[in-house]
Amino acid sequence: MKMKNSLVFALIGASSRPVNAANGCNDDNCARAVTGTRRGPSFSSTAQSDCAAFMVVTEYGHTAYVFSDTLLSTVTVTTPVAPTSKTVPTYASACSGTSRYASACSCWGVTSTTVSKPDQTTTTTVSTSTVPTGPGYTPAIPSSYANCVFDPASGAPFELLDPNGLSIINKDGKAVEQSDPTAPVDPFTFSHPAGAPSGVYDVVLTSGGKQLFLAVFKSGAVGFVESSSNGQTYVGSGDQYVTSIWSVECDSLTTAGIIGGIRFQFVVKTTGEIVATASAAARKTRDIPVPEGFYIMPQATPTAPGSKCPSPEQHATTKNPPVPVTSNGCGPEGFWGYFVPNFEFVDACNFHDVCWADCSETFTGCNTEFLNRMTQTCDANHDAGSVLHGTCIKIANFYYSKVSGDYAAGHYTETIQEYCDCKCNDDSLTACGDKCVDTKTDPDNCGSCDIHCPTNSCTNGACSFNSCLGQTCATFGPCGPGGSCVCASIADHTGFCVDGNTPCAGLATCGNSGDCPLGAVCAVGTCCGGNVCITTDVCGGFNLPRHIFAPRAGWQNATIGHLAGYVS
Repeated sequence: MKMKNSLVFALIGASSRPVNAANGCNDDNCARAVTGTRRGPSFSSTAQSDCAAFMVVTEYGHTAYVFSDTLLSTVTVTTPVAPTSKTVPTYASACSGTSRYASACSCWGVTSTTVSKPDQTTTTTVSTSTVPTGPGYTPAIPSSYANCVFDPASGAPFELLDPNGLSIINKDGKAVEQSDPTAPVDPFTFSHPAGAPSGVYDVVLTSGGKQLFLAVFKSGAVGFVESSSNGQTYVGSGDQYVTSIWSVECDSLTTAGIIGGIRFQFVVKTTGEIVATASAAARKTRDIPVPEGFYIMPQATPTAPGSKCPSPEQHATTKNPPVPVTSNGCGPEGFWGYFVPNFEFVDACNFHDVCWADCSETFTGCNTEFLNRMTQTCDANHDAGSVLHGTCIKIANFYYSKVSGDYAAGHYTETIQEYCDCKCNDDSLTACGDKCVDTKTDPDNCGSCDIHCPTNSCTNGACSFNSCLGQTCATFGPCGPGGSCVCASIADHTGFCVDGNTPCAGLATCGNSGDCPLGAVCAVGTCCGGNVCITTDVCGGFNLPRHIFAPRAGWQNATIGHLAGYVS
């Protein structure tokens, strides 16, 4: 719809008498300045011409600025054309404004006329590198690919899959999706040119002994060239191109863009051609959008061993009580929802979820059966040799590759530890992280995991927190926090700081610390008249009381630190 900016002239009466009522004019000083004849006959012709121009009312259209970013999308900004300013001639200075001047012109019989101006269009072409989407493209590059699906620096060959589950191939210099999913595919590799930013690569195709580079052209075409752009500046003559645009996320999604500028979005045309766009809105309805980028499928499926427990000295047992096992099919996130064809792998995915949570199963065994079940689904639902069957098998292998590498092995271990406990193969040891330790003697895991003894002395799971020289009933002196804490001798001749107020009654007798429960030591030479088991944490451990008092005055039964008798 056109926007109308019309100049409306209100011809209003004034105190001066009307000269030509039919014309609605006012006979005043303004009219005399415009229509007067005292300036000569040539003036009348000029004044009438000025009036005629002034009384034209212009109906303005739009100016449409069309920016063609050369990646198949346009941005149109529509702005109303500003109306031409109307000014009163200097010789009509007696007219107080445009309305009075219009009134004077009407005394000559000059009436208002309307003229329509057509829309105006200006087209400007701009470079893709100057049209960022959002604040500017920043690829999600991991700090390390050590535990990722694919490491672009490894040099390993791979295929790029589009949402149809088909590999991208070279056809007469164009990037297209393969038409036969069972046909062999020339592999890609990544190469990092010297001029590219960190984490940005070329995608290189080796075919017939020659290297070709996957490029995006300014026209939006995606194809193969013989030379790298060696950076993110467009090169070449004619339709320029750039190749150093590819980055890899940890889950193997490959994205492309100019860092700080545009992130390329791709579509698969109905002809199978891959093209780049600056906006998802630019694609046609039947085009297949490529969400975010393309997924990598390694040509050699990784076979990480996977481990249930962090140490080969450990094995997994079902938690007690067991944790209920759940499954969510193939999941709504990541590569599971990327592909357009729905091959109904839900049953296979549910099996895989349950298998990974089974403490008696293995990583490779679950994954192999997962692939077998997906393959059976393809065979049951699609004719052998058909395009759909080949695509189904290809996507099944892609899913299998994603659950078989180091990236998946880490998730497998996390899953197992949610449902299983790791026990040491040697029942006398305790699993502490990736180690099997003897909590009776390990000063870093004394009594239980992660209990560190500052003195590096752990006896029968009892930690010596305060170094002291072992003493006997007649020679006890204070230790640790003081008060009733005394340094008792134990069977192996080391000293432990214990509570001397501990009553002898009820303490178990012992020959050595091994006779005592875990966390207690066999104290010798105490005032109890024999060797007794006593815990040690009160005078230097984790359960240190707020106050430790010496015995009160009066009769006291025998304690670790005092013989029975009257205490003054």
